[in-house]
This record gives sequence, structure tokens and C-alpha cells, in this order.
Amino acid sequence: MMNEPGTAVPEEYALSKKLFSNLVDSISKGDEDIATPNPEEYVEEFKKLFVAYSEAYPDTRPAAVSAEELEFVYMEKEREFFEENMAAYLEQYPRGAPPVDQAKLDAIFSKEQYEIFRQKFWKQTSDVISGDDKPFEPPLIVQDMLAEPETLEHKTYPGAGAEFPYSFSILKQFFPQGTEMPKGGPIMGAVICVTPQLKKAAEMVAAAKTKREKGEVLHFLTPNEKSALNSARSVAAQAEKVGAPVVVCGGSLPGLETVKTTDADVKEALQAMDIDEEGNSRLNYFIQAYRANNFSFYGDYAVHRASEPLAGPRQIIVTK
Repeated sequence: MMNEPGTAVPEEYALSKKLFSNLVDSISKGDEDIATPNPEEYVEEFKKLFVAYSEAYPDTRPAAVSAEELEFVYMEKEREFFEENMAAYLEQYPRGAPPVDQAKLDAIFSKEQYEIFRQKFWKQTSDVISGDDKPFEPPLIVQDMLAEPETLEHKTYPGAGAEFPYSFSILKQFFPQGTEMPKGGPIMGAVICVTPQLKKAAEMVAAAKTKREKGEVLHFLTPNEKSALNSARSVAAQAEKVGAPVVVCGGSLPGLETVKTTDADVKEALQAMDIDEEGNSRLNYFIQAYRANNFSFYGDYAVHRASEPLAGPRQIIVTK
């Protein structure tokens, strides 16, 4: 909700401590740890899929469908109209692919040719979005490129005045300006919001004296209580590993400090929600309107929504 580096994940994600730790680390350092793609690997995978497609849907069939689609499995009296109906049915499918010369494919279809093919695909995608849906048959396009290889113009690379500046290129890999991941900075601490399930689970485990008793308590927790407790521990561990504090809000948990709200905190939160002349605020939030003139119980429902756990930053308006 804040204009700072970050993300929101479901409780189940936090349960996987390694995944959650990697996520926090990447946000903190501004490094998403995305490996640089290998162009040769992309091309080789494309060739394998191209050959497999050509073998699965050869041009010896009237359309790019499996052989089972063409089998006649009906009563003999229906054979008269089978071919006529099948011809109309197959019109919705593209043509089959001609046989592939593997040696020619390996020798000619380089990473530059693959980049050219990708540009043709981007153009087709744009045409479909704009409503200009022209026939596009990838196997035949590749065969034409094998017969007459095309030349890649470097000015058409993404980011260099290209027609599709934000499309991924295997030859020139970069983050367009304005899309770099900012650094969140070092971990300053962890804040855990108390829910009824978390409070109950934490108090039951804290009350157990021996390891056996703790094990029995953990065994008999409900799935929701287990998830809440394990997620909270996963969040706390991220702060503890760097010696940062772990605090609790919205209640209390055994062994952890509870944040006490002051007038200054409330004032700061309200000021963060102020909307400036350009319609921006430091803290984005929801505005929920309940029209009690339509349904009288909306007033009570608004109170219920405002008091529920983890309600999030929002302003609630009830009209009479």
C-alpha cells in the first residue's frame, strides 16, 4: 500500500521460509536474482518444439489436427455427409507443417533468425489486439526463412528505436529505463499483526512447559492456527537474523513487545493519507462508502468492517 519497494504475499508463501527469505532479500538489495538467459538455449528449445510440431501435424493431412480427428467412427449411413461436414470443420484450423530438414534447420536457423521470427510474432500479436487478424502460420514462416534467410536490422532491437520497445530480446537483454528494481534498504525490523488464530496458538505453545507438551500442542492446533503461527515465526526470523527488533500490533503475543500507539503516531498516519493537489498521497488507501439510506444495517456493517483484524488503511463513510 505504500510507495516503497515491496510486495504482498499470501500467508502460504510465508510458510516456505526459504522462498520468503529470498523474497525479502531481493527487495532489500534490489536484486531479483534473475539469471541472464542464454540465446543458444532459447533457439535450441524452439527448434525441438518446431520439429515436434511438424511431426505431430504434417501437411499430409487436410489441417493441423491429430490423426484421430479424421477417423470415421460413426454409423455407415452417416458416411455420405462425413467428408462434407469434416471439410467445414477443418476450416477453422491452420494448414499442416511441411517436413523439416534437420541439417538445414541447424545450419541456417541461428539466433539472429530466431530474433527475426520473434519480431514477426510481435507484429502478429499487435495486429490481433488491434483487430487486424491476418493469417499467421509459424511453421510455414520458418520454412520460408530457411529457404531465404533474412537480415536482422540492429535498429529494430528492443530499446533502440524498435517498434516493440518493451519486448524481450534474446540478443540485447536489458531493463528499460524506469523499470529497474529499487533497493528497499536493510531490514529495520518486523511487525506482526495479531489475529485471533495467531494469539490462541502462540499462547497455547507458550503455556507448554516441556518439549513433549509443546509437541502435543502443535500437533492438535487447527490448520489455520498452525499456518498463522508458522507464518509469524517466518516473518520474525527475517528480522532476528540481522538483529533487528520484532514488535506486535493489534494485540499481544508471549515474548514479544507490543507497540503502543501514541497521538503522534495517529497524526502521522492521517497526514500520510492526505491527498495533495495532484491526487497523490504517501499512503494509498481505500475509501468504502456504505449507503445506510438504502439498507439500515449498513451502519452496523461498517462498524464491523472497521473493527475486523488487519482491516488495512482505509476510510469508511456511512451515508444516512
